[in-house]
Amino acid sequence: MKQIIPKLLITLLICILLAAVITPVAGDEEVTLAETTGIINPVTAPTMEPTPEPTTAATTVPTTVPTTVKTAVPTTEPTITITIPTVEPTSVGGGKGYIDTHCNVEGAAVAFDGSYQCTIAQGICTVPVSPTGTPIRTVSVTKAGYNPWSGPLSHMPADGEHIEVYATLNPVPTQTTVPPVQNGAIYTQSSPAGAAIYMNGNFQGYSPITLPNLAPGTYSMKASLSGYTPDTQLINVYSGQTATYYPTLQPSPPPPRSTGTVSVTSNPNNALVYVDGSYQGKAPLTVTLYPGSHTFRLSLPGYSDFTTTVYVNANTNQNLNAVMAPAIFGTVAITSLPGASVFMDSNAQGTIPPGGMLTLYNVASGNRLFKITAPGYNEWMNTVYVQPNVVNPINAILSPIGPSPTPVPATGGFNIVSTPSGAEVYIDNLFKGYTPATLDGIPSGSHQVLLKYTNYVDYSTTASVTAGQTTPLAISMQPAPAPTPASAPSPLTLIGGCVAILAIGIATRRLRS
Repeated sequence: MKQIIPKLLITLLICILLAAVITPVAGDEEVTLAETTGIINPVTAPTMEPTPEPTTAATTVPTTVPTTVKTAVPTTEPTITITIPTVEPTSVGGGKGYIDTHCNVEGAAVAFDGSYQCTIAQGICTVPVSPTGTPIRTVSVTKAGYNPWSGPLSHMPADGEHIEVYATLNPVPTQTTVPPVQNGAIYTQSSPAGAAIYMNGNFQGYSPITLPNLAPGTYSMKASLSGYTPDTQLINVYSGQTATYYPTLQPSPPPPRSTGTVSVTSNPNNALVYVDGSYQGKAPLTVTLYPGSHTFRLSLPGYSDFTTTVYVNANTNQNLNAVMAPAIFGTVAITSLPGASVFMDSNAQGTIPPGGMLTLYNVASGNRLFKITAPGYNEWMNTVYVQPNVVNPINAILSPIGPSPTPVPATGGFNIVSTPSGAEVYIDNLFKGYTPATLDGIPSGSHQVLLKYTNYVDYSTTASVTAGQTTPLAISMQPAPAPTPASAPSPLTLIGGCVAILAIGIATRRLRS
């Protein structure tokens, strides 16, 4: 027990000494402990204090302060210094260059990067710029009515340098609209006036005359006046326009102009009289003609046409009596728009049934004028040659008034010449005019071509039309064979007959005596 107490005291003393040495590290009690333990202070303080203080100060302060301050400041400041050089070039520097813009359109406006600069005058405009100014990237040139032009600038001009820019402006294409299809007309005035006017072979009246409400297309026109050579032309009618036909008729034959007359009668009466293709009136009538051969044609519904040739002598009168034979009939099958009205020779024939075809039976052969009409559509009118004892098809396509909702079929044409010229031309039995004839607007495919000329054999063939092309046809017509005249008795036969009659008379007289 006695040994233990001294050891405890010694241990307590050591603890007090250690406490005195460690306390200065905390800070506030360093002076108090030194004053209290004045013996220990000179020995312990120089050894213990320098060791912990440099470690703590050098580790804590330099690590915290330099890391926080130097990391935050450099990160923010470089962002500002990068933005400033981008803005600084806005100020104009020294020197002067030029951008010369050339353009093909006077008065066009020139802009740099969307900012207006100048107007083209005499093909060019020049704009001075600073080589150190804001870089110009795009040059644009505009003017109303033209497509705009723009292009990049290769580089900014140096001091005194000219940069050439070439701009070409193209006009804005105008939007074309298809005008609605409208009917046209033909105005006819002959010289001299008063000529009979025919359209597609049908008498229309006397000039001057206007033929209205005609669908666009080609029409065969003819002017005829007694004492003058007839004139025939093809006239084109365009949508909404009035075409003109000014025939100048030449006297025929030249002076002296002695004439003869032909008195025409028909049985039955009132047959239509045509002389050399020109309408003269209704029989009975008297026609005055120049000497020479003339073709007479008489037409009467229900009867076959009567055709003959009369040689007219000067200062003489001849009588022509046409006995009209009952017509040889054919059949006409008309295909068109259901509900359309059909007229033949100005007489109503009925309407197209829902099936789209109207069949007319017992139609007298020869030329017949057909007209087909429907509300909202252009009328279809043409002369059709009705052949006897067969079915004559007619395909009447009505075109709507205004733009057509259906595509127009591909068409071509025929260029027809004949020997002799002046023959009547029929395509699919539709009268198209006289040769020589150039016919357009014919649907592609095969078509029946028929030529008729007085005292010549009818010529008929099948020809094809190719879309966008004109098919040439050269036709030589053959004269109709003349009837063989009855052979006159020879002189010997007449003498023999007289001798026989004389012998019989003598024998008879002897028997009586």
